[in-house]
Amino acid sequence: MPKSRRDPFAILAIRIRAWEGCARIPACDKAIWRQDAAGRVIRWADFGDRFSRYGWEMRTCQSRGVLARALKRHTIEAIHWRGVLGDETRDIFDLPKAA
Repeated sequence: MPKSRRDPFAILAIRIRAWEGCARIPACDKAIWRQDAAGRVIRWADFGDRFSRYGWEMRTCQSRGVLARALKRHTIEAIHWRGVLGDETRDIFDLPKAA
């Protein structure tokens, strides 16, 4: 197993790097709230929580630069859990309204 998978500080550093790559939301605390690349709102404390409306995960994707692609470098990005499962996932918080 690679060292980064066992080392909690390395995992936290990767998580922070993914978080810093997200867009900030004006008038919100940048340490708590961000937006993923698709514009979905995520919350720092809800990492890995698929039962949360603001849960998020990390994924690796190919870098956009020509040199990075040539060197086969990957970037890590934060993504809302719905982005992992697909946009057609029903929102568990979107309950029918009472009459």
